[in-house]
Amino acid sequence: MSGVHLAMLALSFLGFVALAVGTERHAKYLLHTVPAAQWRLAARIGGWALLAGALALGITGLATAGVGIAIWTGWICLAAVALVFALPKWPWQPPVKSSAERSPRKKTALVDEAPTRQSRRWIGWLLLASTAGAFTVAFAQVETKPLQREDAIHDQVGPWAFTFAETDRDGPELVDMDVPMKAYRLRFCESCDNQILRVTLKVNRPRAMRASGIAFEGARWERSAQIQLPSNLTGKSELWMTVVGKDGTVHQASWPMAAVSPATVAWFARQEHTK
Repeated sequence: MSGVHLAMLALSFLGFVALAVGTERHAKYLLHTVPAAQWRLAARIGGWALLAGALALGITGLATAGVGIAIWTGWICLAAVALVFALPKWPWQPPVKSSAERSPRKKTALVDEAPTRQSRRWIGWLLLASTAGAFTVAFAQVETKPLQREDAIHDQVGPWAFTFAETDRDGPELVDMDVPMKAYRLRFCESCDNQILRVTLKVNRPRAMRASGIAFEGARWERSAQIQLPSNLTGKSELWMTVVGKDGTVHQASWPMAAVSPATVAWFARQEHTK
């Protein structure tokens, strides 16, 4: 499980604890005392802030905003259930008052009800563990954003710093007529982005500006381009990025395909052997 998921679960659990402390009933149960009204208000505000922080972490740290919201919903549900199961074991809970008017139960009833209560407790823990396991498996399958992966390239072209990566680490996608295509993502630094007019990408060095490749599209922070790959691509082939600034300057950067898209190079090598 990644650190993002653990942080979301921890923030959600602490948020619910803070919300519980913000109420008189649960504050007395959890703290063995009732804080002043201003402290309870601060606890409620802090609880909602922690839940909102978990949501913001999910949106910014996971694949997309939709995935982040869905995963956040799952984690807050799991955190709430965990708190419910933790409350009966809380060390500072007030003692149960014995009632003198209540007639003692028959021994046979205690014997009959004890296994039932025990089985219900085990069923509850089993459901909680199953839910946690299901969320863990589902979240482990969520891929990290391309530009946040460890194989992303951090470089600089001219005066502009950027991060560059292939959208997925699989081989090329075959489109009509079995043409291999590959998608890439690009993000410039925030101060650099407004200075850039156009960015293009192609395999092999461009011979002229009008043949510099496919232009990146999309709003800043989410630039993407899908390019056609030549049939003679090898690990020594180079991927060239051409950047045109708003001031008219042109800068270029290049990388070996083996460093940028190793799975794509391996795919072309297999195609060559099968010929």
